[in-house]
Amino acid sequence: MAEAIIRPITLADLPAALALQAEGYPEALWDGEAAFVSRMVVAPDWCWALERDCRLEGYLLSHPWASFSPPTPDTVLDRAEGDVWYIHDLSTARHARGRGVGGALLAACEAAHPAIRRSELVAVAGATPYWSRMGWRPAMTEAIAGQVAKYGPAAIYMARNWD
Repeated sequence: MAEAIIRPITLADLPAALALQAEGYPEALWDGEAAFVSRMVVAPDWCWALERDCRLEGYLLSHPWASFSPPTPDTVLDRAEGDVWYIHDLSTARHARGRGVGGALLAACEAAHPAIRRSELVAVAGATPYWSRMGWRPAMTEAIAGQVAKYGPAAIYMARNWD
């Protein structure tokens, strides 16, 4: 097996990344091309790709954001500002699951941003156990419950702090 290459995601990755998104999430949670690309544009050093044998095995879309204010799904961003590392999407190809792709992408982003002190995300489609294993904990509040519900009935807001 060839060695994995972790690098910033690029527009050339878009077709493969959108295919991974469709493979891994219910259609109601898909970002359209404009929303997907907007994250890459406003926060290029927070968005990563992992490829092996010239094939995309996973990607991470994330950006700085305001704490406890998850963006609405499929929203085009015009800025990426805030006090937390917001993880919008971490997706791994089915054939690559169980190989540490997600952990490697998260580690790459952490290494690029050593000042990270807090991260937040919405766990969807049964991903809460994965995020719990990675160190995130439920952080739902009544104030954001309506916004989180837009990600589906089982969505959970989660956070992780670094000391």
